[in-house]
Amino acid sequence: MSFHYKSLFVSGMALFCIAILIALFTTWDATLSHILVYSPSDYDVPLVKAISKIGSFTIITPLTLLLGGWLWFKKRAYEAIWVLITMGSCRIVFTLLKLAVGRARPIFDEPLTHAISYSFPSGHSVNSLAFLFVCYFIFDQKRSMLILCILGSLLIGWSRLALGAHWCSDVLAGWGGGLMWISFAYQAKVSIPLQNYINQYLPRQ
Repeated sequence: MSFHYKSLFVSGMALFCIAILIALFTTWDATLSHILVYSPSDYDVPLVKAISKIGSFTIITPLTLLLGGWLWFKKRAYEAIWVLITMGSCRIVFTLLKLAVGRARPIFDEPLTHAISYSFPSGHSVNSLAFLFVCYFIFDQKRSMLILCILGSLLIGWSRLALGAHWCSDVLAGWGGGLMWISFAYQAKVSIPLQNYINQYLPRQ
């Protein structure tokens, strides 16, 4: 059995390892954080906050439920269940990882956001990337959707750095973790023979 999208997993692992190396053995986190962080006087701070909000739990969760509901309505029950399990388990696993690592967030004199959870990895980066790639797999793996996945993930990750909510390594780890998670989720979707069983009891495609 071949590993579909092995490149996603390898890329994710590379990013995650780079993030750990930066966090543990370099001063790049502090340097990049002070370079990228915005000042309250910057004119586009509201735009940066809006971009960051897109990757939040309060936005990603309703979007996940809407996508799952739409798939169910279209009688694509197996994919609806896959979407909900993939995103729900992603949230749980990476929240537990945050708690296990327990890394404090960066502190600035004039903070633009006040997050109270731990920092590593960036939940916004993980969840937004995972959701965008879920959409990529659901909507026929179109090139336009892949471009949206890349640009959306980059923008949301950058917004977290601009707001001073995360260290650079947090965002890299979020991207890496998201890529690894979605590659495993897609592998499970196409490899585990659940679809025929589910379709016996749920609406057919």
